[in-house]
Amino acid sequence: MTRGEAVRTARSVVVFVLGAVGATGCGGDGEAPASPGPEVTWFRDIQPLVERSCASCHDGAGVGGVALTDAATAQRLAALMSLRVSAGDMPPPVLDPSCRSYEGAERMSLSQEERLLFDAWARGGAPLGDPVDAPPPRGRADTIEVPDAALEMPEEHDVSLDDDGNEYFCTIVDNPFSEPAWITAFEAEVGNPAVVHHMAVYRDLGGDAGIGYGVPPGTRAFPCRDPVIELDWQLLHSWAPGVGVTRLPEGAGVRVEPGEQLVMQMHYFGRRNSDARDRSGYRLELSREAPRAEVYMDVFGPVPFTIPAGAESHTERSAAPNEGPPLLVYGVMPHMHVLGRSYRAWIERDGGASECAARGEFEFHHQALYMFDEPIRWGSGDRFVTECTWDNTVDSEGQFSLPPQDVPWGEGTNQEMCFMIAYLSKE
Repeated sequence: MTRGEAVRTARSVVVFVLGAVGATGCGGDGEAPASPGPEVTWFRDIQPLVERSCASCHDGAGVGGVALTDAATAQRLAALMSLRVSAGDMPPPVLDPSCRSYEGAERMSLSQEERLLFDAWARGGAPLGDPVDAPPPRGRADTIEVPDAALEMPEEHDVSLDDDGNEYFCTIVDNPFSEPAWITAFEAEVGNPAVVHHMAVYRDLGGDAGIGYGVPPGTRAFPCRDPVIELDWQLLHSWAPGVGVTRLPEGAGVRVEPGEQLVMQMHYFGRRNSDARDRSGYRLELSREAPRAEVYMDVFGPVPFTIPAGAESHTERSAAPNEGPPLLVYGVMPHMHVLGRSYRAWIERDGGASECAARGEFEFHHQALYMFDEPIRWGSGDRFVTECTWDNTVDSEGQFSLPPQDVPWGEGTNQEMCFMIAYLSKE
């Protein structure tokens, strides 16, 4: 069975039993638990993983629906939990931290030892064990207690899900700045976690958000299918379940000017005809003075290309030389479309050595911004290499054409992209 077949099998079972296909879930955090022994129990081994990394979606109120934090529920669904973890469907694919360590990595992935714990627990009959074996409760997650500024949807939105249970909705938010501001930290403030699948904030450099979606000038809220089709939108931050506070290194900040048009894109997911409303936003921390490094966005990747029909593993690559002064790369957001399977990026040094910047399997419905624990130096003469691989076979997860057709580069979901959206500054 291929990975795609295993994932589809796991999802079909979960759709029937949980009604939660597409939701995000379990990740790892902190020290790895002990290797599976004769008896793996809920309280000692599994509950800590669920509470620290699954509860953001699977606490009964989040977008994952089912409350895996409840011992009886988790016990009943132990086999399904193990199936999804073993298939690689949960947690959703993220950037491999063994390539580059980044903020929140410990909450967003499972080690092999942790995957084996889920399997051993299910195979052992999912025993609860003794509550006294449970480790101490985790401390409070990092948060921006008193924000320096905030962004908020101007009004509550009545969520309207399509036949597949999705809605992409954009709204222009008030720019709170009366003078140039330097953002040093972002925290998503999710209004309705039961339906918010991911969210992002952009600035529209043309000040005409919505024009690409065909809405009249001055419209503040409009449907905006993913991926974003307005090429003058510059990403400031992207959030997905498991992402906490994003902090830039000391001395670095994102500059926002007064009067710039700011846009929030919301992806909602759930059961159609559900009665849901949402008003989400962002908390921000600001620097009181101009930081040493101004962080900006650049995009790297091969253009154009065509993925042949039936290709099981088609790869494209680009190499962008740094022809200017040395730069620092603070983080990346890998971006492909529904046929995307994996990506890699690295800095190829002028002398021939290389340094890994990003590597992982790709999941269209779980795209996040990864901020590195330490920035990568991109020296003069070095090359930023981006590589993506797609599956365009009939069995490909996300295949939209039967029989498969050649797929060109383009902005539409039925086309493909290969981008590393990188956050940079001068050294």
